[in-house]
Amino acid sequence: MASNSDSIYNVLTYIHRHQDRVRFIRQRNSNVIAIGVPDTVPVANPEIYFPVGHLLVNRMDNDFLAKHGELLNDFFARTNSSKLDYQEVWITTSYIKNAQTYLVELSFE
Repeated sequence: MASNSDSIYNVLTYIHRHQDRVRFIRQRNSNVIAIGVPDTVPVANPEIYFPVGHLLVNRMDNDFLAKHGELLNDFFARTNSSKLDYQEVWITTSYIKNAQTYLVELSFE
């Protein structure tokens, strides 16, 4: 599953470490966070993980959640969710060519 790859982990880590270089996109849903990442950020196999003009949606598996929970918790804290925790994380990715931006959206269920 593409969402559980090292490439996705590396992009999430980049966002976490370089919040001043990405754009957080306001969302209507309280349990969602969306981020625009410049396409100058190196990504292994971007054609797989960030399809041009299409959305790639996957549920992160439990192993990924367990292994990277602290990182995901930091993103969850940026949501406006009234929930205290989450059971699942869905990730949506895409490449927005005209904006030269990788889109990363995390939905905490």
